Amino acid sequence: MQPARATLDHLVVAADTLDRGEDHLESILGVRPQRGGRHEAMGTHNSVLRLGARCFLELIAIDPEAAAQARPRWFELDRPAMRALLAQQPRLIHWVARTDDIEAARRASPVDPGPVHAMSRGSFRWRITIPDDGSRPGAGVLPT
Repeated sequence: MQPARATLDHLVVAADTLDRGEDHLESILGVRPQRGGRHEAMGTHNSVLRLGARCFLELIAIDPEAAAQARPRWFELDRPAMRALLAQQPRLIHWVARTDDIEAARRASPVDPGPVHAMSRGSFRWRITIPDDGSRPGAGVLPT
């Protein structure tokens, strides 16, 4: 059996607000990320910046207009420690890998990356692993 192959899909930068995060990234990179949309299932929204043909930077924040969530948000965004860090300044918090076989990649992971969830943002649809507690696999060292 061929092992699951994965490549970098995107880097995740989090901020306490999208406006603050966009200002921060523009001041560092000289270009402003473009608004992406809402992740209804997670109560977040994002802006994106293309880094290459199949790689991008995602700026993510809790959506203040989102309904209350029944589960913890991804990337530890509900944890007080993460909120305290993001109150100081936006920061790179995680990375996401892309694979053609998410189930095989999940089985091959050295730590449990969480169950596979169907996600959407506007017309975009994808599947992603999210631990039930909203944590980052390997405290952010391993990809989602």
